[in-house]
Parts: sequence; C-alpha cells; structure tokens
Amino acid sequence: MEIARAAPYDHDGILDLQSRCLLANLSPEESKEGFLSAEFSLAQIAAMASDLGVVVAREEGRVVGYMCASRMDFTDPPPIVDAMLRSLEGKALEGRVLTGASTFIYGPVCIDRGFRAKGLLRRMFSALKAKLRGRFEFGVAFVAADNLRSLRAHVDGLGMADKGLFQHGGHKYHALAFALR
Repeated sequence: MEIARAAPYDHDGILDLQSRCLLANLSPEESKEGFLSAEFSLAQIAAMASDLGVVVAREEGRVVGYMCASRMDFTDPPPIVDAMLRSLEGKALEGRVLTGASTFIYGPVCIDRGFRAKGLLRRMFSALKAKLRGRFEFGVAFVAADNLRSLRAHVDGLGMADKGLFQHGGHKYHALAFALR
C-alpha cells in the first residue's frame, strides 16, 4: 500500500471512487457502510491537488482511498461547505476561534469498501497532517448526521471535536474540528 500526494494520473481514480461512494448512487443498505454527501468536479479535485493537496492510497497503482484539503477561501465551494463554515463562525477549539485562526478544510475523504477498518484512514490522516503542520493550526470538516460509521471514525478514531450540528438541503451534519499539533 502506497500513501502519497495525488498526481494528475490519480484524478480519474479519485472520481471513480467518489462516484461509487456518493450517497445518491448507493442503496439504503450500502449507505450504512459510509458515504459521501457532496460531489466534487474534476476541476475542483485538480485545484485541491495542486494547492494544499490530496493524499491518496494506492494498491497496485489503483486509488483505494483519498483525502482532500482546501483553503477556507476555496474557489466556488459547494453550498454544503458554505453552510459548514457559517455554522463554525465564532466557535473555538483550544481557545482559538476556528474561522479567525489559520484553518483549512478537511475533506472529502473516501476509502474503498474493501479497504475500510484496516487503519488506512489513520495513515492518510497522519500523512495529511504532516504535510500541513506548520502552515495551519486547525482543520475543519463535516459528516452527515446519519453517516454513523464516518462520524465514529472521525470523532472516536481520529479524535476530532464535534462542534455542533448544522443543516443543509434538508439534512443534518456535524461540523468537526481538530488541531494539527
């Protein structure tokens, strides 16, 4: 298993994995295993990859996981990201207001079903934090309230702080935050 910064040749693999894990493309039973709430375009993935970066996990050259990072001033963010940022206004972590500190947006993150619960999320998260430590103090993310597997993985598994619920498009989401120290 290789953990590395995404290269342009990984973009198609990222989009394929995104499509296979997007809530709109899953059955209710499949969605219980975790899902993506928002869809990013090739241009958005490429922009994140060329800026802060996208960490990928490759197995025999195939993308089996990815984890994105973008700046708070992400160009043309999906409306759900705007809703998350509004929900975080004035909220703090470790005594610092998140929207006033040096903060980046974590996500989306996706792992192929066959590679989940094997430590891959933690390995990609460690690689992402190592790349961004010293440039940012905090990261923020969101997880759908009904995506219990992802919520447990991020809060219990990675130690992210739940900063409360927000709504978008008739659905509830948890806004999460973490320090890069």
